[in-house]
Amino acid sequence: MTQPVTPAAYFRYPHLHGELVAFTAEDDVWLAPLDGGRAWRVSADNTPVTLPRISPDGTTVAWTSTRDGAPEVHVAPVDGGPATRLTYWGSPQTRVRGWTPDGRVLVLSTHDQASLRRSWARAVPLDGGPATTLPYGPVGGVAFGPHTVLVSASMGREAAAWKRYRGGTAGKLWIDLEGDGEFTRLHEDLDGNIEYPVWAGDRIAFLSDHEGTGALYSSLADGSDLRRHTPHGGTSRSSEAESGGGFYARHAAGDGNRVVYCSAGELWILDDLDGAEPRRIDVRLGGQRTDRRPYPVPAARWLGAATPDHTARGSAVEVRGAVHWVIHRHGPPRALAAEPGVRARLPRTFRTEGEEWVVWVTDAEGDDALEFAPATGLAPGTTPRRLAAGRLGRVLELAMAPDGSRAAVAAHDGRLLLVERETGEVREVDRSEDGEVRDLAFSPDSAWLAWSHPGPRPLSHLKLANTADLSVTEATPLRFHDYAPAFTLDGKHLAFLSTRAFDPVYDEHAFDLSFIEGARPHLIPLAATTPSPFGPQRHGRPFEAPDKDETPDSEGTPATRIDLEGLADRIVPFPVEAGRYSGLRAAKDGVLWLRHPVRGVLGTSRATPDDADPDTELERYDLVQQRLEHLAPDADAFEVSGDGKRLLLRADGKLKVVPSDRRASGDEDSDGNLTVDLGRVRQIVDPAPSGARCTTRPAASCGTTSGCRTSAESTGTPSWTATGRSWTGSPPATTSSTSCGRCTANSAPRTPTSSPAATAAAAARVCSAPTSPVTRTAVGVSTGCCRRRPPTPTPAPRSPHPASRCARATQSSPSPATPWTRSPAPDRSSSVRRARRSS
Repeated sequence: MTQPVTPAAYFRYPHLHGELVAFTAEDDVWLAPLDGGRAWRVSADNTPVTLPRISPDGTTVAWTSTRDGAPEVHVAPVDGGPATRLTYWGSPQTRVRGWTPDGRVLVLSTHDQASLRRSWARAVPLDGGPATTLPYGPVGGVAFGPHTVLVSASMGREAAAWKRYRGGTAGKLWIDLEGDGEFTRLHEDLDGNIEYPVWAGDRIAFLSDHEGTGALYSSLADGSDLRRHTPHGGTSRSSEAESGGGFYARHAAGDGNRVVYCSAGELWILDDLDGAEPRRIDVRLGGQRTDRRPYPVPAARWLGAATPDHTARGSAVEVRGAVHWVIHRHGPPRALAAEPGVRARLPRTFRTEGEEWVVWVTDAEGDDALEFAPATGLAPGTTPRRLAAGRLGRVLELAMAPDGSRAAVAAHDGRLLLVERETGEVREVDRSEDGEVRDLAFSPDSAWLAWSHPGPRPLSHLKLANTADLSVTEATPLRFHDYAPAFTLDGKHLAFLSTRAFDPVYDEHAFDLSFIEGARPHLIPLAATTPSPFGPQRHGRPFEAPDKDETPDSEGTPATRIDLEGLADRIVPFPVEAGRYSGLRAAKDGVLWLRHPVRGVLGTSRATPDDADPDTELERYDLVQQRLEHLAPDADAFEVSGDGKRLLLRADGKLKVVPSDRRASGDEDSDGNLTVDLGRVRQIVDPAPSGARCTTRPAASCGTTSGCRTSAESTGTPSWTATGRSWTGSPPATTSSTSCGRCTANSAPRTPTSSPAATAAAAARVCSAPTSPVTRTAVGVSTGCCRRRPPTPTPAPRSPHPASRCARATQSSPSPATPWTRSPAPDRSSSVRRARRSS
């Protein structure tokens, strides 16, 4: 009888001793015979673990585990038994790297250091006693052998996560040849990132990407006789390796004679460094493969974008890559798009011919496309209507015209597109050379489209386009940072946010001035004859709002008239204080926005250390009564219903439906304060198809609008990617490979070339998107098929470009990246905290 094939696993951090190899897979430590075969678990905590190392006597395994929160050192017997925790440091940068000659665990940690960049080597005894700090200073690796070898100036992440990095914190080899504690530089001529040194006989082996792709090299102790022992790219896939398209060799370790490493999620061994070829270790995991079983996820935790319908009776919500229609009260939810392995996102609602519809972005065909379906669900045997597959690039923002005639799409390559719902025609409205357009907003009559158009950072201005003839006009000059435009529901004004308030404040500790709060809502009367709503009125203002008859839907929406001449001269600020604002929306008889408090980075200014940060507040300006109202003190995000009468509000961890013109009532589950029960949504995640969607396609499938794809490993540390841009000349050596549609963990690089023919061939593999300087983007994957922590972003001269469908890029302005992402306050304290955690 033929046995079923065991699904492949992803192996990392190998180490060998005798006839055993230790490694990590499925968030646990495993041991397996070195000749291959079935592996068995050493740990069973199902939490991220790294770098298992078998002791020199072969009795104990040490590794780094996050079982109790921060990474700490754990040990367990090789023959089986409970694990023991050895450290209680609480440092996010703690890593087991081996054993000392006297049998203590060698650990690198930033414990008790002022910076997360200063990782010192420590020897931790097995009896739980205090650790000893080794006298090497900040190091990124230590190898004991005939001579002590160090890797200095660690940059905090491995080379496969930041390909071809050549900065000042790239790994450098140092060796103590005389044994007197004086270290000299080894391989100064190698312009690469060196890591994971290991002794094998009288040769020192290490990983380096100085030839473009990470490979295993070795030399004698004096630096002579440099050899490469793995194919370019680390695997035997020579067809990709010769073109620089292979995978990085990673996590090298050894026992003094042999070297093991991993590449593309597989384990490889070199039996010696005298000409032996790498051979793959055929390991099979035992157990029930629990992590590959489908499992339910709570909708409230994985809630993404959400948009209410015209009357706020229901909403289209995104829950971990699926779109559901949720009735707010007394009704079952419906799954509109919930195919395993396919990500649906950015749902938007619209009404056409009296029926509610939903549109969202899908990657079912690999490239982004739009799908349309009625909110009541599809008829049996039918599928959503799909438009514009492969013509949109990677969709960053989506807006639907109120009449349902067309959708506006902001693409990753700076294009602004209109997609006609009836014909599927894709028309290009405008294109940006300084980043992505954002904050798309249609006028009530669907005749005009407004958006925030980027300029040289940090500037941006508003533009208007006529959706009929696609004529584009600048609504505001490129002098400030203008964002979040919204047409008022009567079609007479365009409201927006702008950081154009200049009122400096003196610092309390230094004689210096700073613009702490510079944003303020503004408004443009669109017609030249429309007076400012904030100026004096001929007959004076009423004491109460006049009674107005509701306009039936059958009578249509008011037409939007725009006098383009002198448009910027009619800008007037709202009579509110300057502050930190985001998420401006228009509602019935007013405009709403989120106001963020000024908060410290360290939190030491709070009344007590246990106090939470001050909350973001939802405010409304009543254009009729000319007054500012405070609607919610703890708002995270909100969306307005189509008729402008109600809000879908996320506050205090709940999704609520509240009135748009007054504070919500204190009575829960009432018309004035309805909490949406998200527990009715049943979302099942199948890890196997979801993981398969994280891989990328070969570069040959690259198109001019869909972006480049290169072969990539499906899991691992997130890589830095440059998306939707082309290089002039040969690709720079410090730039990682392009990607445009999947989680690009360890995506294959492009090798720097010197010959004209090689340069042309390399340039041909890059998408022909508009020329623009390449920008690295830190991508935090939190929804869809992956979930990873973002690396520390590096300064870039232009707006960041998101590098994955599985995530939104970190945005620099206070506007929320998605409707249900907590709007970051512009004080950047949250980004500082993220940078500290990731560094």
